[in-house]
Order: sequence, then structure tokens, then C-alpha cells
Amino acid sequence: MEGWFEESFRELRRELKRLLREVEKMVEPIIDAETGEVEPLYEVIDAGDKLVVRVDMPKVNKNSIEVLRAGSKLVIKAGMKEPVRLCDIPFYSRCEVTGYRLELEIPPDIDVERIQAAYKSGYLEVTLPKQRVYRIKVE
Repeated sequence: MEGWFEESFRELRRELKRLLREVEKMVEPIIDAETGEVEPLYEVIDAGDKLVVRVDMPKVNKNSIEVLRAGSKLVIKAGMKEPVRLCDIPFYSRCEVTGYRLELEIPPDIDVERIQAAYKSGYLEVTLPKQRVYRIKVE
């Protein structure tokens, strides 16, 4: 009877270790331990004549927000008012999250001169207007 219990307990420990490794693999690409930046939650909405990107960025200092266009990417960076420690996740036990970083591919039909961004109550909303289509009269 004792052998059965010990074997069951060993099997449980192996399974828990396997699950922990899977969770660490899922979280790994989201957090950059070197820079302390995390990818925020976001959504992209196609509203016909524009794209709207809504980014969840709580605890951000509004003055630290940067919205950049780098080639075909929209880059959003922001620093937090105070760092958040990730003590409960073993892989990140010594890691502090100090800011956010999000990189998104933007379509070629975006009018980059008219991009607007507004931050309110922990949410950043970036509006990416699409280029206007003009009909040319053929004579």
C-alpha cells in the first residue's frame, strides 16, 4: 500500500513540474526580463475608414507614453509609475515589470500623418485613419 502512495506522489510531482514548465513557456515571450517590459493586452478594431487600437496600460505615467511608427510597425512604449514585482512566478521571481512595449504591423493604407492617440483611465486609444481613395475622372 505504501509503494502505491509513494509512486502516486512521485507521478503527481512530475505532472506539476511539467505544468509549471508549460506555464513558463507561455509567459516567456510576453515579458522581457532584461528590459522589464511586458506586452500589454490590446485589441484592434477595423471601423471601416480607420483602425482603432485600444491598449490596456494601467499604472502608467502619461508623460512616458511613446507612440512611434517604425517602418511598417506601430510601436507603443510606456513606463510605469512604480515597478511591479513578479514574486509568485518561479521563472520571474527576480523580475520587475517597469513598463509596456507593443509592436504591431500596420497595413500600407494607413495615413500616418493623421494618426492620433489619447490616454485616459489606464487605456490608450490610437486611431489610425486609412488613406482616402480619390476617383480620377478619365476624359
